[in-house]
Amino acid sequence: PKRMKHTPIKSMRSEEGWVSVTHHTSEIMYQPLVDELRCHRHADTSCILTQTNEEAVILTGLLRKEGVPSKLIQSMDGFRFWNLSEIRYFLRYLDKWVTTPVIPGELWEEAKRATSKTYARSQNLDLVKRCFEQFEHLNQTKYISDFKEFVFESSLEDFCDISGPDVVVSTIHKAKGREFDDVYMLLNDNYAKNAELMRRYYVGITRAKNRLFIHTNGHCFDRLTADRHDRDDRSYTMPEEIVLQLTFRDVYLEFFKGIKREVLALQSGDPLQYRDFTLYTEKTDHPVARLSNQMKKDLTEWFAKGYRVKSATVSFIVAWKPKDAPKEDPETAVLLADLILTL
Repeated sequence: PKRMKHTPIKSMRSEEGWVSVTHHTSEIMYQPLVDELRCHRHADTSCILTQTNEEAVILTGLLRKEGVPSKLIQSMDGFRFWNLSEIRYFLRYLDKWVTTPVIPGELWEEAKRATSKTYARSQNLDLVKRCFEQFEHLNQTKYISDFKEFVFESSLEDFCDISGPDVVVSTIHKAKGREFDDVYMLLNDNYAKNAELMRRYYVGITRAKNRLFIHTNGHCFDRLTADRHDRDDRSYTMPEEIVLQLTFRDVYLEFFKGIKREVLALQSGDPLQYRDFTLYTEKTDHPVARLSNQMKKDLTEWFAKGYRVKSATVSFIVAWKPKDAPKEDPETAVLLADLILTL
């Protein structure tokens, strides 16, 4: 209802595609979706679409366990690409040496080399390099004001490389504007059947260029014209290993005040130790992050299901300051981590 488009929806391609729907009775559908992906995967681009971040990270962990290279595009609430420590370093380098509105080519290259050297072990370095490449492609003359506006308006997912062989795992929301040869959708029947949900599903199914595989335990697609409708009455359990990606909501932000030096000494990918809802550096055993009360409750629920924290690694180091803080107050360095949980 209330659609802005009134003309029939037609395929952009004349070639025949493939649509299949697997109807599950099990509430948990992670394993059969991954099994089908492994069976049909080839050299073309593939994407798994979910409705929640939690579903996306669980599938990412399962893919890695099955030996399928994957790339997660996740919604990071409160996270701005502008605040990434690698980007802040690059900006400070430019501000220190630039003396004109235009960034000299030699200075631009020096800043890139310095950032690459300083953050050589960071797993986010490829994201930052793609940011530089996109700006260079759009701006032959590099104004410092243009670059600051460019990174301020950018999001982390803008620089995720989806052209390679890795399977992309994303929420439907984050997949807007992207296309993949094969799309696998995990659609749990936990949502009110309204126009908003139908629009979300429409966005998801129109990401597919060649083949669409839907796994659902609901009835929205019962009458969908498809090449194949399968019914799976098997019962499935949760994967043995899952990945929890911490956001600002999951850490106690006030804890980071006073430990900026220790946090900035770390880089994405560095291992951490977990004990009693606190993360410590592996080498010095210094506390560098504490979980929020809500995350403590969430983690306790995972523990009740039999999971335990196997390992932890640094995901992002970002600048942060309370919204109501005076402008002259310094920023705090916040550490966001990945927790690997196993049964």
